[in-house]
Amino acid sequence: MAATEEEVTTTKEGADLLGKPKYKKLENGRFKCVQTGHELLEKDKKVYSQSKRCRLGLIDYALSHSKPPLNLFEQDPNARSKLKCKLTGDTVNKTEEHIWKHITGRRFLNRLEEKEREKESGSIPAEGGETPAKENGVEDEDK
Repeated sequence: MAATEEEVTTTKEGADLLGKPKYKKLENGRFKCVQTGHELLEKDKKVYSQSKRCRLGLIDYALSHSKPPLNLFEQDPNARSKLKCKLTGDTVNKTEEHIWKHITGRRFLNRLEEKEREKESGSIPAEGGETPAKENGVEDEDK
């Protein structure tokens, strides 16, 4: 029982938020991380998957490919080590722990709920949906 309590205190909230990296076997016996491009030996896979470089690489990969839950974030233009939430406008450190704390926080969840209600009621068009555009500042006239 004591061993499990120690494990709980040593693992951080949100660790492995993005899961484990995926590897592709190379001809020379090494493995290549699909997300980060890092080459390594089989014995180093476990250590590498927990390293800071790998975790940041997974976050960058998820951001560039708009994978959930990072599809609601964008790179902060002022700092490479921070993300900006598209929903709340908050700046969050680029670590799985801080991202996890933000997306499970009260403010984020309230805004997400508001956005879902607006989509259901139809008051705001869904993301990616287009409204009738004005061409050269003039609305389309019915003929």
